[in-house]
Amino acid sequence: MSTVFDDSKIINGLYGFLYDGDGKQLQTAQEFEATLEFEKEEIKVPGVFLKKHRVLGGSGSGKMTLLKVDSRLVKAIADDPTAKYNFQGQLKDPNNGGEEAIMFKGVSFDAAPLMNYKLGEMVETELDFTFDDYEYKKSIG
Repeated sequence: MSTVFDDSKIINGLYGFLYDGDGKQLQTAQEFEATLEFEKEEIKVPGVFLKKHRVLGGSGSGKMTLLKVDSRLVKAIADDPTAKYNFQGQLKDPNNGGEEAIMFKGVSFDAAPLMNYKLGEMVETELDFTFDDYEYKKSIG
């Protein structure tokens, strides 16, 4: 018996939201991405063709893209580059019926893009960051 794949359950990015540490939605968020990267060491085992891998640590990084309506966040980053923030990413597509929310803790930005623009285009601010920890608040499935 084959299971029919329901494509209406694929999460639509239109229902992605980003919130600051105070729970205030960043309404101009256009893109948000966060990734765990694992540090691995290869292990060779006698008589085994494929190498084994051991996870020794990891790091978290990502980026957010915001439409520029003010300078508050970039100014805060520029004024105190060592400051750390919390952000929560959320996906909640009504067609899927599920909800995913992850709190990213200890967010530290890599740069403060003071100004950029291109004539005839909306101005976006792209912020690369690292994070120290994360916590699933809700997960799908």
